[in-house]
Amino acid sequence: MENIKTYANDLIEFFLKRYKLQNTPDVSFQQDAQNSQNPLGKTAQYDPTGQSITIFTTGRHIKDCLRSLAHELVHHMQNERGDLDSCQGTPPGYAQEDDHMREMEREAYEKGNMCFRDWEDRLKQLQETNYLAKKQKGDAKMSEKEWRRGELNEMLMETWGFKPKKGSFLNETGGMASYDLSNADYKTGQLEETPEDLEKVEEGEVLDTHPHAAGTKQAALDEKEDLEEQKLRKTINSIIKELM
Repeated sequence: MENIKTYANDLIEFFLKRYKLQNTPDVSFQQDAQNSQNPLGKTAQYDPTGQSITIFTTGRHIKDCLRSLAHELVHHMQNERGDLDSCQGTPPGYAQEDDHMREMEREAYEKGNMCFRDWEDRLKQLQETNYLAKKQKGDAKMSEKEWRRGELNEMLMETWGFKPKKGSFLNETGGMASYDLSNADYKTGQLEETPEDLEKVEEGEVLDTHPHAAGTKQAALDEKEDLEEQKLRKTINSIIKELM
């Protein structure tokens, strides 16, 4: 029940927009252990005079409580239309003995349930759309990184396949190329982070939980990664020139 108010506010807004109501009813969620022990106890009620809705939550699923809210919202709509002006309360049997109130209940069940269903389906579609958008964005970013790393790896493999020139600092040892940089006439670019550090960055361990802060930090990390890649490319190009 911790998030019931968040869902309830969204459902109320959805209902008010659909039926263009003028006033927002007061909604309260009430716990009543004794009522919850009664199989035929109260689930919700609407007060036309105070324009207020009470939802009983003890022992109930949040979805069931929200469905009751949608039902009572229809009664609020009926009250705005003036259909409850002659209502003399809701004594036992009123839905069977009073034709007008029976029609009010029929409308509340029909429109309340359908409005709740439409709201629920809309919310699920939004959640699925957001999930897919985030997943596709993440997959595209990973694909780009994999392609760039694959390109660098291919450049290195091609480089190691060349025969070194005479006097080069690249020596063949047992069929595998190894570098001796002791006599190199240029400095190689070095990464400031270890591979473990880079993996932590990619996994998002250092990102702030605030969405705006996380986006800013991620952009800075991406820019830093691009700079390190440029350094590595320069190093590879220098090696290739040495081998040509």
